[in-house]
Amino acid sequence: MTEKKRLEELLSELGPLTDTKSREDYKSDFPNMGDSQDDNAQEVTQYETNLGKEKVLETRLQKVNIALEKIENGTYGKCLVGGEDIEEARLKVAPEVDTCVKHSG
Repeated sequence: MTEKKRLEELLSELGPLTDTKSREDYKSDFPNMGDSQDDNAQEVTQYETNLGKEKVLETRLQKVNIALEKIENGTYGKCLVGGEDIEEARLKVAPEVDTCVKHSG
């Protein structure tokens, strides 16, 4: 399974895709666990957790999509800051990176 597909599947478990054009914007569903105060508190806690997961996964999906676009246009693996090749080991660990180790911050 590709990383893109894996991220899309994880996001779809949280809620529906809301922007079919970009395929990167999902909306976490608000869980329904019952009507008691305890249930309501759990719902809010779960929803907040899901929103955090959603943000992390969407950001990673955006980076993966950018990397795929770079592959298509022949600029993948080049550092955005210095223009040099990004280390192969770095790309194997995080294929979506856009800077070499020297310029990674």
